Amino acid sequence: MTDFATDVRQGNPDLEIAVLDWAIYLAPKNTAIPTDYTDSSGLILPLSAAYVPVGNLDKKAGTKLATAINSTPVDTYGEQTATRIIRKSRDTTVDFTMQQTSMVTAGAYWGQDFSDVSASATTGEVHLVISETAFNVEYSLVMIGVDGEAGAEIYTIIDSGRATLSKSGDVTYNDDGIAMYPVTMQFLKHKTLGYATRITYAGAGFQPLASAAGFYPPVTGITVSPSTTTKAAAATQQLTVTDNNGRNVTALATYSSSATSKATVSSTGLVTAVATGSATITATYKTFTGTCAVTVS
Repeated sequence: MTDFATDVRQGNPDLEIAVLDWAIYLAPKNTAIPTDYTDSSGLILPLSAAYVPVGNLDKKAGTKLATAINSTPVDTYGEQTATRIIRKSRDTTVDFTMQQTSMVTAGAYWGQDFSDVSASATTGEVHLVISETAFNVEYSLVMIGVDGEAGAEIYTIIDSGRATLSKSGDVTYNDDGIAMYPVTMQFLKHKTLGYATRITYAGAGFQPLASAAGFYPPVTGITVSPSTTTKAAAATQQLTVTDNNGRNVTALATYSSSATSKATVSSTGLVTAVATGSATITATYKTFTGTCAVTVS
């Protein structure tokens, strides 16, 4: 009997990833974005000292990653709906609310660089002059979210080499709450990195889930099964092609025969014996090849 959840829906609760806590870091624009965030055992690697954490974040407001497609519908006479959509660009933003009052949070909220502001040596007073002009201050931004248990963490990491303030929300001062600083950051394409937004899934808890999520290590070779076969004329043999990760790529491979007068092969890898003799069937996937030696008796 077919189990719908397992065999049809193919549900996997292990891939239902949450973010139980966030750490958000800002650094000056063009600060290097890490290539990798974890080591071979899945432990999180420290960021460079240029990245300053914004500290505590409002749990109630949450952290929201949003994307919007800028597109133009093409309308056609006689049709009630658009016949096609021309997609022009994608805008990605992130909303979060900072709870701490600091140089980095004030700069992110007001869109200004306050790194040259000093505290008074005698009173400790800090004066932030808010400009009437909206500055285009850009940051390198890294957000690290964590799920899972200790030793089996799953990290959701979002980074951008060009994050800039898009909108600031209201700061409410009252007697039953702290001052909080809601912001919306927009991600812009970085010329060197070649992207505006990158999302990374990592950690010791994600390592065993990567293949279940559809992400495999690089392909380094393929295997064709069977590697040899003997068939009478008109008989058939279905080939199976697997990559070095054990993934069945039969439907993704292409096929050719060295001697179609002896044996042919279909686009799906089905070999048909034609006449007495031999032929080599070659399967190709990406840049890798594998063969099956066919003898027709």
